[in-house]
Amino acid sequence: MTIEFVDDPIVPLELRLPGGRRYVTLYQPGWFTASDGSRAFLGRDSTLYGFATVEDLVAFVDSGAPHDLTRSPHLRTLRTWTVEEYTRRLCSYDFAQLPELRDDRLDTDEQASLGSTLAVMLDLLDYTDVTGEHADALREDDDIGKLASGDEVLSIFRAAHHRQHVVDLLRAHWSACVEEVSRRVTTPEIPADPPVGGPWGNPAGMIRGDDGDTNADDAESTPLETVADAVTLWFGLADEGVYVVRSTTLHGEHPAFGGTRTVGSPARLFAWTDLDQMKADLAGGLVDESTDGVLDLAGVAARADVDLTPHDDCIFDLVELADSIDPAMDQDAADRLVCAWTELLRLAAWGGWSDVTRLLEPVAPAGTFMISCAIDVAQDRPGARRALTTADVDAAVAGWRAVIPALTAHLEIRRR
Repeated sequence: MTIEFVDDPIVPLELRLPGGRRYVTLYQPGWFTASDGSRAFLGRDSTLYGFATVEDLVAFVDSGAPHDLTRSPHLRTLRTWTVEEYTRRLCSYDFAQLPELRDDRLDTDEQASLGSTLAVMLDLLDYTDVTGEHADALREDDDIGKLASGDEVLSIFRAAHHRQHVVDLLRAHWSACVEEVSRRVTTPEIPADPPVGGPWGNPAGMIRGDDGDTNADDAESTPLETVADAVTLWFGLADEGVYVVRSTTLHGEHPAFGGTRTVGSPARLFAWTDLDQMKADLAGGLVDESTDGVLDLAGVAARADVDLTPHDDCIFDLVELADSIDPAMDQDAADRLVCAWTELLRLAAWGGWSDVTRLLEPVAPAGTFMISCAIDVAQDRPGARRALTTADVDAAVAGWRAVIPALTAHLEIRRR
């Protein structure tokens, strides 16, 4: 088992192997606590999937092809990352030559980095089912285990003879373990026609960044919001993700959303799990008819160049946002939470959804958390951190999670 040596639940990993070989893959450091059936690495049937480039790794992950991390809810986050974001978060490990052992000694200031490398190796040995003398020597050694679990600061390990024991053990067994793992790395084919959405209908790597471009680098595409007064939103729900469309102009006191409204009854919001189906329905006039022309999108959606992919500021994974509420949440997480809160409130106002409004209003636990500290943290105001540490985080998380089924009940999900 390992501890998390990185901040993200799933991280891009670069492995440098003997002979100049280099692979990039995905690693879930906390796999042993996962209750969803996901495992430690991107792969299948005890075989590690490795790719020559980050671009190929992203293409495979976004293709929706099944693998041992498919069930992890954290994979949703990676589907919103660009290639640049993968590269920025890439953790690199040189298995060909351990940098800490180049001088045949292990200094105290090298223990943390070596421990991280050992943690990855032990997880790789377990994941790829490597057995035998060399693998068992690493698995069963107490000092190796302490380093891999992050216990290098313990006074007992500061003793020189413990450090020398680790050096001698790795000299005897490391290369053989690396060779066994190397034999279990393969590069799978990337599906030629990946689906538009992943397992949850997520934008599957087609999220636009601040420059408006998609990962597909399609110079011919035209973002919806540049040719119409409308924008695509994406909400991650308990079991899937859905796209919706709203106006960027006000109609009455609120923006308009694609859906049906009946006098005296709560509105039903059109939601799609697939962008192609969404575009076909919009081009067919579904939203134009239901909104009496307030959202005039049929002509725009019929254009081949118009891209409905949501901008990254319009992506709200409600499950992940609930999980982000804790006393240590950072400014970026708070900002995303505030944006989602305001988006849901105006959606509830449009639909007349009193149940959703009650869960988000200032006197409700979720709303109280927003106005008491989340807004201040998002804007990095003085004293915001102190308020955050005293907030009722558990109540806020429970309140936010309650919003998900309430919202889902108002959706008219349109599938192929």
